[in-house]
Amino acid sequence: MITLRLSALLRLFRQMTRVSSPAPEMDSTIQSSGGQALRWLNFFHILAHGSAAPVTALCLFPAHPLYSVLLCASVLIVLAVYNVIFYAVPADKTTASPCSHILRFLNFLLGVCWATLPIMIFPYGNSDDRVLVSGITIGLTATTVSLLPLRMAGELISSMIMIGCWIALFLTWEKKHSVFYLFVGIELFIYLFFILSLSATVRFLFIAFLTNRRSLEERNSIVQLLLRNADNEAGDWLWDISADGTLQHVSTVLANALGRSIPALEGRSLVEVLAEINPSAKENGRNTDLLRLEQCLGNRIFFRDIVVGGFLDSRQHFWSLSGRPIFQNRIFMGYRGVGTDVTQTHRARESASFRARHDILTGLPNRAAFMDDMETYLIDAEREGEAFALFNLDLDGFKQVNDRYGHQYGDEMLRKVSVLFSRSLTERHRLYRFGGDEFMLLERHATVTSAAGTANALISALVETPIQLLDRVTAPIGVSAGIVIASGGTERVESLLEASDLALYESKHVGGHTYHFYDAQLRTLAKRNRGLIRALPHALESGQIKIVYQPFFNAQSQKLCGFEVLVRWTHPEYGRIPADRLIRLAEEAGSIQELGSYVTEQACLLAREWPSDLLLSVNVSVGQLESKAFLPDLTRILQDTGFPASRLQIEVTESIFMEPDASTFTLLHSLRSQGIIIALDDFGKGFSSLGYLRFFPFSKIKLDALFVRDMLREPRAASIVRAVIELAIDLGVAVTAEGVETQEQLSYLTSLGCTEIQGYLLSHPLPPLDAMALLTRDGFPEARISAS
Repeated sequence: MITLRLSALLRLFRQMTRVSSPAPEMDSTIQSSGGQALRWLNFFHILAHGSAAPVTALCLFPAHPLYSVLLCASVLIVLAVYNVIFYAVPADKTTASPCSHILRFLNFLLGVCWATLPIMIFPYGNSDDRVLVSGITIGLTATTVSLLPLRMAGELISSMIMIGCWIALFLTWEKKHSVFYLFVGIELFIYLFFILSLSATVRFLFIAFLTNRRSLEERNSIVQLLLRNADNEAGDWLWDISADGTLQHVSTVLANALGRSIPALEGRSLVEVLAEINPSAKENGRNTDLLRLEQCLGNRIFFRDIVVGGFLDSRQHFWSLSGRPIFQNRIFMGYRGVGTDVTQTHRARESASFRARHDILTGLPNRAAFMDDMETYLIDAEREGEAFALFNLDLDGFKQVNDRYGHQYGDEMLRKVSVLFSRSLTERHRLYRFGGDEFMLLERHATVTSAAGTANALISALVETPIQLLDRVTAPIGVSAGIVIASGGTERVESLLEASDLALYESKHVGGHTYHFYDAQLRTLAKRNRGLIRALPHALESGQIKIVYQPFFNAQSQKLCGFEVLVRWTHPEYGRIPADRLIRLAEEAGSIQELGSYVTEQACLLAREWPSDLLLSVNVSVGQLESKAFLPDLTRILQDTGFPASRLQIEVTESIFMEPDASTFTLLHSLRSQGIIIALDDFGKGFSSLGYLRFFPFSKIKLDALFVRDMLREPRAASIVRAVIELAIDLGVAVTAEGVETQEQLSYLTSLGCTEIQGYLLSHPLPPLDAMALLTRDGFPEARISAS
């Protein structure tokens, strides 16, 4: 029976010793707390040993002068070295740093010093000496509790002292052969066992206390994050619903926030109450935000910041609701959460969203709104089988007004033309301002006849109504229109814009003040493409293809990080060719590698004159990467120009992975091995960008401008932007936000921790000389977007 109990005690001791040992991955906060406690207890450790050494030396000096001096000196020296090292280490690193092993060793030496006391004095001393030895050893053993946070330090001192006591008892037993000393030795063994067990147990409880306290702090942080430190004065209120979704424990603050009395809310469904004060929910039969709230409550999931609106005393209010399900013994008991009045914040966000989607000068929807609506029109036209008309409108004579009277008069002209156009349209039309004197118009349920009538009405509106500008100046103005009839399906926004632009060109070509429909047979466009493909080699040789540089900046420090290389081609006959179309033409002509090498070489020649901390970012198409000459040509260019590979950034899109194979990843790794930075462009625009981050370690991801454009007005886009930036932070990858065009977008991205910023707000693409001039500026340049 006794054997079984001893065995159980030994197992318990081993378990507590193992559990109490701090794991390497222990929370740094717990290690810091242990170190702080050890720093506080060290005073008692110094006091115990520092006082015991001279007292013992004074008492033993008459009978043992040499030993008493050596004992006192050795104890004080070891104690001094221990404290020098102890206080040289930061408190939060004491129990976990490599120096902790040195501290344990010094405590071991301290135990060895004191272990000599019973060996040297007890067998040969008188009764007074033995009393002194017993008192000192017992006291020092008891004071090892001051080393509790430093694992095994106190145990080493106690063990050494006990070993010294056993040796002393053995020496005494040899002289007197008394069984008494044998029993005392056994008692000391049991005493040591309990000292070690107690130390392990107390350390186990100490670490458990620190762990529980840390867990409680984290839990409180989570609760505070959920409840946001609900404060009545801040317009926050707590809500509580039962398992069936009805309100309970309604407070006065909650009743005042919802404009109801406490009896009127008790036992009522929270969703029903919110629906009553939301007229749109009654009119439409459903509300997106309320529906989402109802789904979260029904599915019993945690939710945060669901914004719902309502009217109180004819004034609109908005509340942000957060909640979490409550379970007891796995039984759903209801929800608890917090509501916050976010009326002012919501209105500010709506204002920012309006500015992001509307032209400031005319108040009309802008290019971003047009691109969104076009996607909807294409889908609706296909689903409903109804065609729509796209009008490309350009004012005739506007340049003359700007040149003759100035931009102030030009802006006034644009405002008044917008008003005249709007008066000529119906609910089937939606007018947009693209920029300058260019407008786009969408007409739903259109036919050739109705579209022609709309065009005639717009032309007549400007002819029949003279526009009077500032200072009673009257200026003649007209409009030309290019029209394309679309029916959705496989048509693309870019192709429709190009078609309407071609039709507008025909109207301008005949003198303006008229309209033309696009020829659906595309014979003219095909001819134009063939002419451009034939002209492309000559354009490369003659220098018609120009290179511009769009800067990108560090979002936090506002420091210039580098330039992205873009190409521009203005054809003598066809005018400016869009960059994406130029790339497609080059790939069709089989000269994409030649074009890419030309652009990269010219850019490297200029960029080698830049400061050494600026990057040169070059877009690489699928056709270039598929070319066997790509890597040798790039290596040659870097050698010939002397441009460092570490300053070159290659931007690729996920389209290169449409048919991924080993050669694609081998090429990218070859580029990385040379020090070239690889960036994944248009991140999130496709369907599988996230997957490629697993297979290739991109150095940077570029957030597509589509999400940046919509993030201030569309919660889903904002969620994607936040998620991408947080993902980049977790992966240690830089993230560049493209298409930043407003100050609100810039501020929002900066607050999220975005790495780099690029867009028209900061700078348009610059010719080489202007790019060099930008190098002398500090911080973000002023936005250069003109209102007219």
